[in-house]
Amino acid sequence: MKKDIRTHSKKKKALALAQARQIQEAKALYAQVCELTPMDAEAWFMSGSLSAQLGAHGEAEACFRRAATIEPKRPEIHYNLAKVLEAQGKTDQALESYREAIKYNPGFAAAYSNMGTLYQAQGLVEEALASYREAVRISPLPEAHYNLGNALKTKGCLDEAMASYRSALQLKPDFYEAYKRLGITLYDLNRLDEAAENFEQVLRHHPDAMAAFGLGNVRVHQMRLEQAVSCYRQAIQLNPHHAEAHNNLGSALRIMSHQHEALSAFQEAVRLKPDYVSAHVNLGFVLIEYGRLDEALESFRQALLLDPGNARAAAGEANVYQRQGDYEKAYARIKPYLEPGGESIDVAMVFAALCRHVRRCDDAIAMLERLLAGDGASLHVHERVSLHFELGRLLDAAGDYDRAFAHFHQANSQKPHNFRPERHARAIDEIIHAYSAKFMATAPRATNKSRRPIFIVGMPRSGTSLVEQIIASHPAVFGAGELNEMHDIAGSLSKTLGTQASYPRCISALTEETCDLLSRRYLDVLAGFSKEAMRVTDKMPSNFLHLGLIALLFPEARIIHCVRDPLDTCLSCYFQSFADSQDFSYDLGHLGFFYRHYRRLMAHWDDVLDIAMMKVNYEQLVTEQEKLSREMVEFCGLEWDEQCLQFHRTQRAVATASYDQIRQPIYRKSVQRWKHYEQYLDPLKKALAGEE
Repeated sequence: MKKDIRTHSKKKKALALAQARQIQEAKALYAQVCELTPMDAEAWFMSGSLSAQLGAHGEAEACFRRAATIEPKRPEIHYNLAKVLEAQGKTDQALESYREAIKYNPGFAAAYSNMGTLYQAQGLVEEALASYREAVRISPLPEAHYNLGNALKTKGCLDEAMASYRSALQLKPDFYEAYKRLGITLYDLNRLDEAAENFEQVLRHHPDAMAAFGLGNVRVHQMRLEQAVSCYRQAIQLNPHHAEAHNNLGSALRIMSHQHEALSAFQEAVRLKPDYVSAHVNLGFVLIEYGRLDEALESFRQALLLDPGNARAAAGEANVYQRQGDYEKAYARIKPYLEPGGESIDVAMVFAALCRHVRRCDDAIAMLERLLAGDGASLHVHERVSLHFELGRLLDAAGDYDRAFAHFHQANSQKPHNFRPERHARAIDEIIHAYSAKFMATAPRATNKSRRPIFIVGMPRSGTSLVEQIIASHPAVFGAGELNEMHDIAGSLSKTLGTQASYPRCISALTEETCDLLSRRYLDVLAGFSKEAMRVTDKMPSNFLHLGLIALLFPEARIIHCVRDPLDTCLSCYFQSFADSQDFSYDLGHLGFFYRHYRRLMAHWDDVLDIAMMKVNYEQLVTEQEKLSREMVEFCGLEWDEQCLQFHRTQRAVATASYDQIRQPIYRKSVQRWKHYEQYLDPLKKALAGEE
């Protein structure tokens, strides 16, 4: 009797300690009870439960097994034994214990649900589905509905999976894992707005890396790229080791033409996950855009070591060979991937660039059309846009102008139209007002008299790449391509000057010391490209916005202003897949508006600047190549060199859209190209004339 009283007292105290979360003390007391009364199944069961809470799964297993020998028909014992066996990776034994629990309690929904999880982990999807369905039939368990949804999604039954996740959320409205899975499923079904709502539902209540990542994927698909970048950065902040977030961040940045940041993101993805094939391929493509072709080739080959049949990596290799001018080798690399049904976007894009050289443009057109017709609904918007642009380019070259324009129109209409004409006009007004004739007459200038920089400016597609290639063919010149430095200097000038006034209004606070500081900063960037070259070209066309600042920082520099027929210039912009920074180019009316205000600003610079500036007319350059080439070289303060006439033979990396054209001798087919499309150009003509 005393023993029973003592045992009862210990059990009562142990239970109180367990309820007070004093687990170690409770476990010690239950151990004493088990020693005093070895046939007390409840004591063994509680001891096992407490051991499991402490993570001592081996001890818990022993306790539950002892309890099961005493009360073999008690389902809770078998269920808890199964859970600790599962925690130890003893899957087959865990399944057997769940079956025992169900044997003695056929309505044990949680046991069915957990069995389903084990089946699913083993890849036994049908068995998992059967278990989950029995669980939800027996009892409205939100976790069982959630697990059923996961199994259905694995099987590809997306509509049914979606219904299961929604059932889970009806039972448990704060089931955020279910919101995430529902969001992923809706994304897979291309129901983007609904997917976004579910990811946002999670993020409204607590930070979650996977929800932020999922929302980023949705925003890329919607071409809301700045939001996508913000989402991916949030995911990385929450989980810095999320390699997929780094990779997708890089992809979004690359679409936005933020190549330096994209490069860093892909490099981090590869560092975190060295066997990440997609990241190696993406890294290769952005290295191509930097002109680092050997490194790009290495990235593609690393991807192919990991996945020998990867079509994107093969396309990347072909892209490198094509840019090196080895067209036959490039074609041979993608030839195995050209059969109908086996196409990929990257292969098709390389084939489109190559086809003229291997005389297969009709086949390339057919491939692009198949991709748009067959998989158009599942393609990302930016992929559809790229296909339409390439089809337009090929059809234009084939003389099929109506179909070409239809594709260019499709491409531009699907890009986000964020250009605001009134805002742009105000920005030009502010530049003109800030850099007035009075200000320029008295403004401080850098004491640095370097003639090293050559700024090549103008509208995009006005011949800036051709002009740079001619000049950069001179042995004393390094062609640096399109540099962002002047945009960065202007954008940060307010901060540099320590004033609240934004650029260009802050220019009134400029000092000679600041001019010297900024000019040295820019010249240091040029030195990073070449320390030996007498001249370095910067062919960022939009530097026409900053000619006033350039004149103050580099009074002895040279500026070459490229001009071309307005209709040809604007049409060529419309036919080019520019990044979001050129969003004026997605609409013919906006193009005409932008061009008119560009012309207004250039007229102002002609009036107020005293820096040396040469205007180069594209149409004259293609008809009088040698005359103008000699004049440009002389203008840059250099002796003539015959290599400037053979510019198409100059081996240098070119990352802009004109990389293929400048490897050809000068041709005249782009002159008055607009006449092929005259019937479509009324909006452009009206905007150029100021009739919007």
